[in-house]
Amino acid sequence: MDNYDNFFNDMNNGPERTPVYHTPDSSGGGPNKKMTAVTVLFVVIALIMCIAIVANVIVLASMKNQVSQDYADTLTEAVNSEYEKAIEEYLEGKDISADVLEQIKEDVINALNTSAAAVAGTKTIYSTVRVVAQGESTTSYGSGFLITATNKSGETKRYVVTNAHVVLETVADTGSSGWPFGGSTIEYSFKVRKKITCSLMNGESGSFALRIVAYGSYLETEGNTVVDPDYTELPDLAVLEFSSDSPDEETYPSLTIADESANYGDSIAVVGYPAPGSDPREAILSISTGIISATEHTLSSWGAGTFYQTDSAINGGNSGGPMVNNKGEVIGVVESKITYENIENIGYAVTSMTLRSFLADAGLTLAS
Repeated sequence: MDNYDNFFNDMNNGPERTPVYHTPDSSGGGPNKKMTAVTVLFVVIALIMCIAIVANVIVLASMKNQVSQDYADTLTEAVNSEYEKAIEEYLEGKDISADVLEQIKEDVINALNTSAAAVAGTKTIYSTVRVVAQGESTTSYGSGFLITATNKSGETKRYVVTNAHVVLETVADTGSSGWPFGGSTIEYSFKVRKKITCSLMNGESGSFALRIVAYGSYLETEGNTVVDPDYTELPDLAVLEFSSDSPDEETYPSLTIADESANYGDSIAVVGYPAPGSDPREAILSISTGIISATEHTLSSWGAGTFYQTDSAINGGNSGGPMVNNKGEVIGVVESKITYENIENIGYAVTSMTLRSFLADAGLTLAS
């Protein structure tokens, strides 16, 4: 085929020009004579056929979308119908009114059709706090969440749950090695950081002062010495109460602690304040999603209690934050992740069952 870029250049032997396409000459004679009636008829028929084909393509595309949507709606309706049957069978014989039964159905189906991320993004974020714990020489930044519980004195109060490693620091005590050699020894221990505060929704709530109610332990070494051997008996958890004012409960509600174990593949969301870089003060409220990649299990070399393994993103600053399911229940307290070379997406959260036991040991009864 001719190279149309040079077609007219060859004919005119002049400077380069863009090809020009001419319409037929209407003056008669030669190759540009008028089209006959038969030719016009064929052209019209061809145009009609093209229009019909295009119209059919559009209609078929529209039908395909409609058919797929109809099938999706039918399947959703069928699945929901099965859920309703299962709910009715489970509640059969129980003294429940018709209106309560309908509400139960609606709540259950909504929960089944809602992702953990969607719940976290609309509810959990308002209950997740940023914890700032100032020590003697360093400041720790982490996350936590609000709960409501009744203490041993019968008072129902608001508390913050986080990790022990967020609010404790390692301190060194120097002592004498004794006679006859003299010299000194250094012993390490944990100490509660001297000033602990929290805020919600990226500081919109203002700052609240906290004090420790109960704390566990975690694995920390100085040299070749374990700071606190109790890490094998006490979980990496801490509970704090508000020193004076507490956040408004209507705006910042308490979370529910799950009382059942999660399963393999369950969708979860992690909410907290991961640090984006080297400066933890720049952390903002964030949500990451994933699944339960390993169900409740122990890690004897890691710490006390039981853990969930997840593939959700966990970074510095997430410690102590809630891991929630699609019902908005706390199923775990984010604790740590593996940072060995060539290992990715393996993080851990202390299970809600361990948290419930820890709260009970601290004399706290969760609000129903």
